[in-house]
Amino acid sequence: MKKIGQVLHTYFGNRVIAKVETPPKIGATIFDIRKKPIGVVLDIFGSVKSPYIEIKVKDQEAKKIINSPIYILSKGSEGKRRR
Repeated sequence: MKKIGQVLHTYFGNRVIAKVETPPKIGATIFDIRKKPIGVVLDIFGSVKSPYIEIKVKDQEAKKIINSPIYILSKGSEGKRRR
């Protein structure tokens, strides 16, 4: 996993805004430190040097993750897909 930023505040109930160093792709799954999925990226905004992302939080209360670090899976940790 790779740390990409930190959650700043809630937005419309189940959404949060996070400050990121390198923005993931829209639709990417965001994880907490325990590798538990937090939600998916809905939007990327701000300047290129200081990007922010909007995350739709699933299966937990958005307020509980304020100030929490956020992660994405690095390419090596995704594992091989089975057919």
